Amino acid sequence: MEATSVTKIGIIGVGNVGSMILEVLSNSEHSGGYLFNIFNRSIDKIRKYESSENIKICSGVQDVYSSSDFTFICVKPQQSAPVFAEIRDVPQEHGIIVSTIAGKSLEELMNATEKVRVIRIMPTITAKISAGITAVGYSHSICEQEKKTFKKLLSPLGEIMDLEEEKFDAFTVLGSSGPAFVAFVLESFIDGAINIGVNPDYARNIVLKTFEGSINLLEHMSIEPSRLKYMVSSPGGVTIRGLYELEKDGVKGAIMSAIYEAYLKSKQL
Repeated sequence: MEATSVTKIGIIGVGNVGSMILEVLSNSEHSGGYLFNIFNRSIDKIRKYESSENIKICSGVQDVYSSSDFTFICVKPQQSAPVFAEIRDVPQEHGIIVSTIAGKSLEELMNATEKVRVIRIMPTITAKISAGITAVGYSHSICEQEKKTFKKLLSPLGEIMDLEEEKFDAFTVLGSSGPAFVAFVLESFIDGAINIGVNPDYARNIVLKTFEGSINLLEHMSIEPSRLKYMVSSPGGVTIRGLYELEKDGVKGAIMSAIYEAYLKSKQL
């Protein structure tokens, strides 16, 4: 794709994922060089963008695709078939299709749209604060320069990681669903603190700072979590007693099972 002064970015489906991509990219330092073409089934959800100078609300799927360099398809899997059909009915290939749809392989995307220039991505909710990691996979028709341009486009979302197609389902669980699992664990810690008499606000602050500090320490020391666990535990002490209860109640197994079941569900989509 030749470089142009303005990159036209299409977004079909401005829900949780689509709106996140739109808002992060439109607020980035490069946003002056972007024009966004957006479409959503419910027009009421995107009326707030009507006054934005660099955001155009389009009349439909084909309008977005035909006028964009990159068209992000950000709909749910069960809503994807009509979108694919409309793109398939556009005889000429326009720009690059970028799918955020879980469970849809590059081959499925190419077959459904009858277009060959396709990219598959899986962002995470933490991309809202540019702290996410987004997995990216490319069809064979995407050249190296287009890959470079696309990575620069996505850079405001956080870290960009090229990923083999067969690993996308695993990434979906760890990267995309992972924040929900982490939130569940955090909530359990906070509730546990409240149960022993800690003020809810204090409990939240202590737990969040403890998790943040633990992660930073693991990265700073380049050690495995198991090493940190034994660094904190003293023989017959408080920490090892708590760890014993976690092991006895099968917490590790429950978490591993949750990840595995979510992985199987992802493969069914």
